Amino acid sequence: MIRLDAEPLSVGRARRFCSATLLGWGVATEVIETCVLLVSELATNAVLHARTPFTVTIEGRAVLRVEVHDDDPRLPHARDYGPEASSGRGLHLVEALAQSSGTVTHSTGGKSVWFELAWDPEMAG
Repeated sequence: MIRLDAEPLSVGRARRFCSATLLGWGVATEVIETCVLLVSELATNAVLHARTPFTVTIEGRAVLRVEVHDDDPRLPHARDYGPEASSGRGLHLVEALAQSSGTVTHSTGGKSVWFELAWDPEMAG
């Protein structure tokens, strides 16, 4: 787990944390690339929309699960912008590339946005 501030530099830190963690676990390169892309989108959403410090947690069992938790109780929603827009595609990417994804609200405040990717730890090398 890593806790990050709501600033643009934190998005890169979240990507590096995921990459280093998954490399250490021996996860396949294509899974790492997808995970880094998706965590980048969720971390960017936390910085731009939640504007609160956030944490990134990675767990690996039968699937690889990544959660981004922030203190903003507002739930994210996918937006449809035109093809020239520079934002608005993050949740669409998560939905398209992840095995599953969702949002969990916390009674203590805030929410976690999560995704899961297929991963076989037995195949890690």
